[in-house]
Amino acid sequence: MKVFIKNRNNKNIAVVVEENKSPKGLVFVMHGLGGFKEQKHIQTFADAFIENNFTVVLFDTTHTYGESEGNYEDATTTNYYEDLEDVINWAKNQNWYIEPFWLVGHSLGGISTALYAERHPEEVKALAPISTVVSGNLVWKQKEHVGLWTNGKDRMANCKK
Repeated sequence: MKVFIKNRNNKNIAVVVEENKSPKGLVFVMHGLGGFKEQKHIQTFADAFIENNFTVVLFDTTHTYGESEGNYEDATTTNYYEDLEDVINWAKNQNWYIEPFWLVGHSLGGISTALYAERHPEEVKALAPISTVVSGNLVWKQKEHVGLWTNGKDRMANCKK
């Protein structure tokens, strides 16, 4: 089922629900910056849950490529997070809603799902932030480890700029 819901900023969000009539659980799958719900890797995450009898919710955030409203240049971590929160709040009024639920997010969707889990731990059963973004400050604090990963500390000097 595909529906369009309004977010807190009165913009349309395209939401697709793959409902399982006897679900083992509920999962929200979120794309990253510039992504959309039909991307192959997002569909792969969703399909893994569908094959294991979960109800799956996919959506296009606003300010991205996809069916939701907004302009890509206006995308922020805040509006990605708020769209996730708005979709979950909408889902809470649906007959298929189950708590605790699972969250899967790629890149900017990964940090959004992690923030949601941090703020609402009682609602979240499991979290899978795939290739999530991290704080630049956090990376800089771990420069010795990053230097090993990049095989050269001179590359790390460029990260500080």
